This record gives sequence, C-alpha cells and structure tokens, in this order.
Amino acid sequence: MSDRFDFLELGDAPPKAPAAQQSEGMPDSLAEQEPSARKSVRLKIQEVIGEPGREAGQFMNPAGIAVDGYGNLYVADTGNHRVQRIALNGDVLLYGGPGQGMGQLMGPVAVAPHPDGRFFLVADQGNQRIAAFRITGEFDRPFTGFLGPSGVCFDGDGRCWIADTGNSRVLCVDARSGVMLLRLDRSQGVLRPIALCCDERKNVYVTDEKTRDVTCYSPVGQKVRAVSEFRNLSQPRQTAVDKEGRLYIAESGASRLHVLSPDAVSIETVEQPMRKLGPLKQPCGVALGPNGEIYLSDTLNHRILRFAWE
Repeated sequence: MSDRFDFLELGDAPPKAPAAQQSEGMPDSLAEQEPSARKSVRLKIQEVIGEPGREAGQFMNPAGIAVDGYGNLYVADTGNHRVQRIALNGDVLLYGGPGQGMGQLMGPVAVAPHPDGRFFLVADQGNQRIAAFRITGEFDRPFTGFLGPSGVCFDGDGRCWIADTGNSRVLCVDARSGVMLLRLDRSQGVLRPIALCCDERKNVYVTDEKTRDVTCYSPVGQKVRAVSEFRNLSQPRQTAVDKEGRLYIAESGASRLHVLSPDAVSIETVEQPMRKLGPLKQPCGVALGPNGEIYLSDTLNHRILRFAWE
C-alpha cells in the first residue's frame, strides 16, 4: 500500500524514486507529432493524497500543482494560503501562510520548482506578485508588477514563464534577475491567460480563460497550434505534456481530466476515478512525475489524485 499518508490509501505501491535517464526530444507542434497508437488503455487511480482541512497534508481548494525531478509534489493550497511540498515518504513542508507580508501568501494558485531544485516560484495572486521560496523554507524575494498572476512554469533552459492574467500577457523572464526576455500579448491572441506548462522542446502551452482554449507557442513566441482548431473545451485550467506528446488537461467546467493525443484526438477522460471516491469536482491542476505519474488536483473535493496508465 501507499504510505504517503495514513488516510485514503489506494494502490499497490507509492511512486518510484526517479531514475536517471536521457531526455527525449519533443516535436515542435501538435500537427508535426506522430499520431499516438490508439490502443485500449486507460488511466487507473493509484493514490489519494489529502482530505479537507487546515493541517499539514490537508487542503482547501488546491489549485495548481507541480512535481520536481526528485518526485516531490508541490501544491498551491489556495484556501489555506500556503504551498505544501510533499515528499515520496509523506514528509510535508509548509510555506507561506495568510497575509500580505514578505513570505506570506494570499490565495496562491500556481507553483513551479526550478529545474535545479534549489527554489520554487508561487503565483501569489491575491498579493499581485510572484513569490520565490528556497526549498529549505526561507522566503527569497517577491517579483512585482503583475495583476492577478495565475500561472507560472519553467522551461528546459530555466526560463520562467508567468501568466500575468489581468494584464492580458504572458511574460518570459530570467528567474533570478526578473529581467523580461519575451512577452506574448493580445497581438498573439493572449486575452486572459490563467495557466501554463512547457514541454521538453521548450514550447509553452497557454490556457486562456476568455477563449477557453489551450494554445502552443514556440520558445521564441510564435503561435504553433490551438486545441480549438480540433475541439472545444469546457473551462480548461492547468495542462501538462508527457514524453509521448500527450496533452493532459484539467478541464474544470466538465469536472474531468481530459487527455489528447499528439494529433488532438481525445484518448481518455476521467470523471469518476472510482465509485467509492465519487466524481471529480472542478479539477484545476495537473502535473506529471519523473516516472510518468499523473497528478490531478481535485479542487472542490480538496484532494490530490495520482493516476498511472494501465
């Protein structure tokens, strides 16, 4: 059994520690990627992490999530105004706490660990800033000049992408200096960006609340392809892309996890992972572990779910 926590355990084993392996290249666009094999496969629930509450390992409306290269899970515990870092053995570190001061958070909605593992960034939406914390627990610094930032992620070069939601733009910045390197705005079809992810080829995927779409942009900001060219989505939130090019979408409006093949064919949807767990309720976050684990923040059920392909 999984030993992440003592409650709500599922699955035969906890996630494996990540193995060192060579990164594989990813195609530059959805259209250029080879169609995935349409086998009869499905996602199976492996673990339930957390329950409603305010103690360590409990959540209130968890939103954006992330997993670092060591398998540690990061949760933007929005309703508790904090970030939780949960190790494979169940150890929990808490960062933040309600407030407007340095090191405090107000309604954090996204979190992104830097590839070097030394620090992570938080979209501190209520305080209109991006907050940097060291892994050891110390608050590092704030980055300001944003209006309701809702998404943050790193690409393979360690560049930070920020969804500056209220200003209708996505910024690519140097994570240490805060110097802007690139911007996407209305001229590139960005209206109200609310979530971001990057693939292994350093393309950035922008979820836009106003267009209800997910659009892929190249590392230099050129539009590649939008999911709306193939299908409509219902209030998409955070996304993730695996090594096979599959796109995972926390489709909040449909209360489901939606998986698309590289050629944008719907290959899996999860609305109720197991009868005794009940249906998903407006999931907002999705992230992938180093060994292909799929994590979903089941937001209004106040829990995180871990899945694996059968």
